[in-house]
Amino acid sequence: MTDYESISKEFLTQYYTTIMQNRNQLINFYNDNSIMTYGGQTFRGIKEISEKIESFGFQKITYSIDHQDVQPGPIQGSFLIFVSGSLVMDDADQFKFSQVFNICPNGQGGLYCHNDIFTIVIWSWSDSQSIVLIYCLNE
Repeated sequence: MTDYESISKEFLTQYYTTIMQNRNQLINFYNDNSIMTYGGQTFRGIKEISEKIESFGFQKITYSIDHQDVQPGPIQGSFLIFVSGSLVMDDADQFKFSQVFNICPNGQGGLYCHNDIFTIVIWSWSDSQSIVLIYCLNE
């Protein structure tokens, strides 16, 4: 296992544990250079991302990661993570999701999430074609 693979596993463990146990602390993964896209809406910087996190419409959420891939990024010490899995909101609604993280050095010896793209994936089969519908967590 490469360094970026082990670091990415640790990042994912910390990220999903934080959102499940104390989502208000999730903002600590981002900085003012961060960009988050949730359900097609883009949020830039700490203020907008924090407001989005606070607006999530669930009280409780649990994640199960089905698959993850990681690649080294273009900046020394950065990496790109793709995750797919399942989540359950408020012990009732279960969905598949995919998420992409671009993790970069923060210039102080640590890392931060520069890019975060999250999508709930609902598959519907119609005329032998798949349609992906996007569901926003705050709806």
